[in-house]
Parts: sequence; structure tokens; C-alpha cells
Amino acid sequence: MAWVDTGVQGSGAITFTAAPPLCPAGTVRDVGGTIGIKMEHTCADGSGTFEFEVVGTGRFHFNAAGTGRYKTLRGTGSCSVTQNGDGTFTRPCHALADFDNVAPTARITNQDVLIAGRTYRFGLTFRTSDNVEGNAVSYRLSVTAAGRALGHVTGTTPGGSVTVSLKVKMPKHAKRETVSLKVADPLHNSRTVTSSARIPR
Repeated sequence: MAWVDTGVQGSGAITFTAAPPLCPAGTVRDVGGTIGIKMEHTCADGSGTFEFEVVGTGRFHFNAAGTGRYKTLRGTGSCSVTQNGDGTFTRPCHALADFDNVAPTARITNQDVLIAGRTYRFGLTFRTSDNVEGNAVSYRLSVTAAGRALGHVTGTTPGGSVTVSLKVKMPKHAKRETVSLKVADPLHNSRTVTSSARIPR
């Protein structure tokens, strides 16, 4: 998706034009400067509003504050600014986005533990799938105990059943461990599930 914001330096009046599937044109309100913390776009055709906000250095995403047909718009992208000699500026923005706000499913189905002294090897199996056929699902599975992060493993899967192995050193006085699984689709819709169990000794 692509659109261009146009305004006058030092003035609050900003407009935008966009290519489908966004609305053709509308107005913009910046929060936090020309490359703002958040840019609020209101479509002139009454189809709704969408917000593009900072989530990291040079990276923006569509947040959950959209209205109308943009309520489910999600994705990430970037913007750049050109300051023109006549006191105006243009700000083209591009995003990998879609009308999809549904996170992948996630379920931890099995957990095995092999013990060698204070070293524990976790064998974990989980199932995941996205609502869009063909979408890859990224995952991060981490283990914590006694308030300490012990280790993690990351990867991607087309969906279905996934088995991973993780070797950690268990704190001496830890009584329970917690496994946390975070999954996300290409638009960064994410879901986190956890499983906690007593540590075998």
C-alpha cells in the first residue's frame, strides 16, 4: 500500500492522496512532528480513518485505532520526508499491509524434560496455523524459572505441528518453570500462550 502526505511547514494543514485499496484522498493530523509518533488519516469519502505510528527506528505500523473499512488494517512500513524550497513538504509512505487483524492459533501439545545434573533439555511440541492459507508463522519459544530467562528458540513454520529442543541450566532453587510461546503472522498479528509446570528433580 502507498500514499503521499503533503503539507506546509509550520502549518497544521496536511492532506494525503493514496492508491487503492486505501481511499483516494483525505486529511492528516500529525502527533509528534513531521515524522511523527503517530499520523492520523481521515478519508474524505467517509470510509473511515487509519493511523500509522512509530514502532521502532524508521519503522511504522497500522495500529488498532482504525475505523470504518480500516478497522482491520494491519501491517508495517516506512515514510520519508522531502522539504521543498517553497515551504511545503511531501511525505511518501509505503507499507506491506492487508485487511487482516487475526493472529495465528497456538497450542502447546507436549513437553518432555531430560535431566543431567542442573542441565535440563526441553523437548516441546506445539501446533499453530494462520487464518490466511500459505502464510508463514514466526515463533519464539522461551523458558523462564525463578524470575530468570533461561533460553529461547525462534523460527518460522508453514503451520501444523512443530517440535523444538532447548537446553538450559536450571537455577538451583527454582520450583516451577514457565514456557512461553509467541506466534505472529507476516503482518505482525501475534498471540502468546504459556504453560507452567513443577520442575522435576
